[in-house]
Amino acid sequence: MRKYVIKDYQKGYEPDQVRIGVQVARNWIWPYAYDLEGLLKVHAQPDFDPDTRHYCFLGDEMVGYMFSVVAPPGDDDVTSATLDFPRMMPGHEGAAELLMERAFETLRKRGVSRVVGRVTTMCPGDIRFAETAGFSIRDWGYKVYYSYEMAWGALSIPVDSAQEVDREADLDECAQLAARWYKRPPEWCRSLLEEWHEAGVITHVGVREGGTLIAACMAAPNEVRPSTAAIYYIYTPDERSLTPMLAKVVNACVDYGVHNLIADLIYEHRQYEPVYQALGFKKVADWARCERVL
Repeated sequence: MRKYVIKDYQKGYEPDQVRIGVQVARNWIWPYAYDLEGLLKVHAQPDFDPDTRHYCFLGDEMVGYMFSVVAPPGDDDVTSATLDFPRMMPGHEGAAELLMERAFETLRKRGVSRVVGRVTTMCPGDIRFAETAGFSIRDWGYKVYYSYEMAWGALSIPVDSAQEVDREADLDECAQLAARWYKRPPEWCRSLLEEWHEAGVITHVGVREGGTLIAACMAAPNEVRPSTAAIYYIYTPDERSLTPMLAKVVNACVDYGVHNLIADLIYEHRQYEPVYQALGFKKVADWARCERVL
């Protein structure tokens, strides 16, 4: 019988965590995983809590990890935590239970009584694991992914009202719109947009009315699988602005040469699903929230 050992964070674990994260996410519809630079930045933050980062080893080899984040008590005086489900290398999925046990043990010691997370149909193993670990899964579809395959061709609809934004002149206005999407301060959004432009974007478009930017979004390749791109922060006041923006982004991605384009629809943006469907986007993943009382 394999003897797995669970350890808490130690400095120097980052390269192996990145290796596992990328390997596990590689075939997801939308792969997401930290690169080494990004993970080191997270671990350098003042609020980084090494006791809530857990790693699974078989001998000297790291084969999985998971982490959680403890939130301050809310108005109901309940201390909760959010967690990401274990990421396990192929063949070692059975050891995920050991990581979860360590996470629950740590969170109980912190006074946590409610644990919340997210599951998605693009990771069916997480759904099964959440159910066996005692989580209640609810609110399916609070977030969905739609995909457009570039092989379907460019969209022959008018796009003149959607124009490429000027990185030097327009990013402050873009950050104001992005703040409505991310529900974060405009300064935070401005910094994020700068980072994306430094890394390289496919297109960054907006719609103006009376000289004011009223809608905007940006497309960039996925870092794990560059043949897939995503539309980041899609803010629009109405369907009339959204349709030309999406068409312009799709056509730019066709020209760029990626294979498919993912759109993340969440919160009030879900009302525009018929717009995506009319343009040919197909729904490819659903998300749900899950919760367990400790």
